[in-house]
Amino acid sequence: MELTPEEKQRIEEEERKRLAEEEYRAQVRSQLNNASPVPPVTASPGYILPDPDEPSKGWWVLGMVVAAIVGAIIWANVGQSSKADAEPSAASSVSTPSAPRIRYVPVSQKIATGQVVVKAGGYVQYRITIQPEMREARITGSFNASGGSGNDIYAAIAGQSEYTNWINGHAARVFYGTQGKKSTDSFDVWLAPGTYYLALSNKFSALSDKYVFIEADLNYSRAETY
Repeated sequence: MELTPEEKQRIEEEERKRLAEEEYRAQVRSQLNNASPVPPVTASPGYILPDPDEPSKGWWVLGMVVAAIVGAIIWANVGQSSKADAEPSAASSVSTPSAPRIRYVPVSQKIATGQVVVKAGGYVQYRITIQPEMREARITGSFNASGGSGNDIYAAIAGQSEYTNWINGHAARVFYGTQGKKSTDSFDVWLAPGTYYLALSNKFSALSDKYVFIEADLNYSRAETY
């Protein structure tokens, strides 16, 4: 079949366009791979070549997008790290309890109160225990004796070992003593931790009972936190 002049011209034009496009693609690939530059392509009359800067612009835009994404990720990580570093110190400042404060509360315990009968030839004793936590412990009180011809009594406060000597009429070291028979007296004795006795003795009287009105208190301070 014989082609018309118009068909031949159209086929030749399409062939020139195809060759020009292949040469252009080769040139672009050479630029991207840093290869030797390809000689410029001369287009056939009537054919417009694509802009050779278009691929470079696309890569530049893509690079900017990637850089922006990387920067956003780095910024987010830095912000989270700063927040994580700040949170422990804030939590520690809130959760750290303040040191407990101590105050001393006065305490008074009754040892003896009211009237007691001390039989002839006998005695009455009160056992007192001072614990280490009892701060500034002291025994205070007074007595008033009646009965017999002299209305009198012996009284003393002594440690556990010395009390036995005193009650049996032997020499003894005491923290308080009447230094003989007395009708009335008062006492105020500071004591360290230990065991003590407050005693009233009528062993000197063989016939008369004694009636003794006595008040005695153990006073100290107890520590407590608040």
